[in-house]
Amino acid sequence: MSGVYLYALLGANPATSPGVGVSDEPLRTVDLGGLFALVGDVPAALAPSPATLTAQDAVLRRLATGVDAILPARFGTLVADDATLVESLTARRTELTRALAQVSGCEQMTLRVWGEQAAPPADAGVTDAGPGARYLAARRRARQVPEVDTLRRRLGALVKAERVERHDRPPLLATVQHLVPRGESAQYLAEVEAAGAQLAPWRVTVTGPWLPYAFGGAA
Repeated sequence: MSGVYLYALLGANPATSPGVGVSDEPLRTVDLGGLFALVGDVPAALAPSPATLTAQDAVLRRLATGVDAILPARFGTLVADDATLVESLTARRTELTRALAQVSGCEQMTLRVWGEQAAPPADAGVTDAGPGARYLAARRRARQVPEVDTLRRRLGALVKAERVERHDRPPLLATVQHLVPRGESAQYLAEVEAAGAQLAPWRVTVTGPWLPYAFGGAA
């Protein structure tokens, strides 16, 4: 199916031509009233594969050098026409404006936490077994990664926002996404390396910098 393929939301219109997309289609922007959708008119939906995912990331990385804020869209987001796109995104204007403001001037670093056993949660001693207490404890646990609290203190103000996903399937215990200022990835990596032995018995691996995929998809 042909249609309008959404690549990302931008906080400003690029100063130069956005070039071409994954299908070699000319890229253009759709003005959403202060927000701009980066789109391409494609003959068919893109099939997910390592090659197409890498190609889409390359398109967005190239565009990111010319704008302060970029929110990548979910891969494969295809709509019938501009009117449909505008309608769907305008309904989320407040949410998307907030997300663009958060990622402005930032990039993403990804930590993975490894170990044979998870650290006990902060409320491990709570004995209330009521369903409400169990639910709230589970919600808190999903946002906690006590295994890297020492590293968090080292990173300090370098981290502008955090997203956590607990796995608790040893050896992979959690994934932590950090939003850091562009150009600060070397300092981030240095702090992670310096924390090394202090994290035992857990360890971390880090990848990035990435575009801020984890901080509010455009669609």
